[in-house]
This record gives sequence, C-alpha cells and structure tokens, in this order.
Amino acid sequence: MKAAVYDGNKITIKDVPDPEIKESQALVRVEAVGICGTDLAIANGYLLTPTPIILGHEFAGKVVKIGKEVDLSWLNKRVTSEINSNIDFDCYYCKKGLYTQCVSRKAIGIDIDGALSEYIALESYLLHEIPDSITYDEATFIEPLAAAYQTFEMMPIDKSDKTIALFGLGKLGLLITQIAISKGLTLIAIDGSDKKLNLTKEFGAKYLINRVTCKDVPDEIINLTNNLGADIVIDTTGNPNALREIIASCRTRGKIHVKSTHGLETPINLTDIVVRELTLYSSRCGPFEKAIDGLTSGNIQVKQLISKKFKLDEINKAFDSYKNNRDHIKTVVHI
Repeated sequence: MKAAVYDGNKITIKDVPDPEIKESQALVRVEAVGICGTDLAIANGYLLTPTPIILGHEFAGKVVKIGKEVDLSWLNKRVTSEINSNIDFDCYYCKKGLYTQCVSRKAIGIDIDGALSEYIALESYLLHEIPDSITYDEATFIEPLAAAYQTFEMMPIDKSDKTIALFGLGKLGLLITQIAISKGLTLIAIDGSDKKLNLTKEFGAKYLINRVTCKDVPDEIINLTNNLGADIVIDTTGNPNALREIIASCRTRGKIHVKSTHGLETPINLTDIVVRELTLYSSRCGPFEKAIDGLTSGNIQVKQLISKKFKLDEINKAFDSYKNNRDHIKTVVHI
C-alpha cells in the first residue's frame, strides 16, 4: 500500500506492506485524513517521534476486514478512531476509567504508525461509527472536536466566568469558539488573520483583536474587560511565546487553559501566576460521543473550516499549504 512516511527529515510517499490484523483488530480503508498542528510540529522537528513513522491521527474510513474476536457488526461500517492505542486496561489510570492516560498508551500517528496510508489496523475498542449524515471530510474533525469539548470537561465554568479570551484561531480554536459561545461566554478572539476573526464573529464572538495590527494585546483585553482581564484565557496558538501575553491577559484568580502541543519548552512567569493566584489547566483527548453528537445535531459547524483538499501523492503540498498561509484552517488529505 501507499503511505506518507516521515523519516526524521522529510515526508515521502512509499510503498509499504499492507498491515496484518490481529484477532482483536479491524482493518480500515482510510478515506480522509486531517493534518493538524501536531503533525506540523513533528514534520518541523519540534516534536520528536520514533522514525520512520506514518503520520496522521485525525481520520475516517471504512472497515473492510475484522479479526475473529471483533464483533461482526463492525464490518463495512464507516468509522473514525480514538488516538490512544495499546491500552492495557489494568494500570492505575485505566482502573479509574482514564484510558487516555494509560501508562502503556501509544498515540496513533505520533508514537506508532498513523493513517496517512491506504489502510490502517486498529484495535476494535478504538472505533466509533460515523452516522451517514457526516461525510468522511467532516469526520476528520471528530478527534479535534472531542479535544475541544475536553477543554471544558477539565476546566469547570462557574457563575463568575463571563469572558473568555481565545488566542489562536486554527481548527481547534474555531471549534472551541463554538463551544464557548454555546455556554454563554462573551468571546474575545485573537489571531493574525482577519478571515479567521470574521469567521468567529459569524459564530458569535463579540470582540476581535488582530494581533498583527494591535500594539498591545493584553492591554486591549484588559480595556475590554473593565480593567480586569479575561476570566478565562485559552491558548491554541502552537506558539511557545504566547503564554507571556496569555498570563498578562488573565484577571487575578482567573483561569488559563493550554491546548497547543508545539513540542517546545516554554518560558513562563511563575511569580505572576503565584502572586495573582492564577489556575493553569491543560487537556488533550476528549469524548468522541459528544463530538459526534455535536456534528450530527448541527450545533458545531465544520464545513467552512476546510481550507484545502489534497490527494495522498500531494502530501508535501498539503503540509506546505498549512505552513505558508496565515488564513489556513484545515487541510484534508484524500487517500
């Protein structure tokens, strides 16, 4: 089969052996894969992974073969997959139901081969059926949308939380935008792209800040919030330097939530966090069922978040389109 293989230096389309499934696995014919900031961080050498490796963890496809231990009903179903494989179901975290934190977990497309290939072998416990109302392209948003929901699963919203400042309007930021507004929060959107800022306005954002033209982003946020700062500040920029502005934009005893995974060490002002008693949250993978419901119900809109589509043979063009375009949101690769 064809696959996009990263060797630690570049991504190349290669012929690799078709995966052989275990009795507990299903073979999925991959239809569409979304490229995200984590893939870009790996390709740029910031986030280190074993190599050679097939990238891709936001994907959807169809089950074409199953092992003997897999329920026959999975055959021919349209599916997407959780990102965390190799779960042992026996460690401290698994016994608490925290399977995404299993000590044995391996992240698909990061620690082990991913979905930028014609086929992928998956443990059946990873599979989620895609309703017919969701296209394969839209289904590539299920994994990041689940992560967007996890933002608010990990960070409780109380009555004093009225304003939220969101730094970074990539795919994840625009998904969080829609969830935050549905919770009744007043959203301040910060990005360098007017196109993305205007899209958040369509979703219901109240204030837009273009970080390219704004002289002092934290000062502007403080001005918009009665000289306090935002109650909640979320980082989805993928920029290791963004936390300086994020801390400065948050009100005393406010909440900061870090979502970006750029793979680089980040300098932060711990004194400011301690003195102002800020609470720092983080989160990664989230509830797939809630994400699927969000798309099926129409509460979350994703069609307008697809910037470009490429074929697998155009994988380097796909990555370049992501890197070199400030207005870019999401690239989908068709296999």
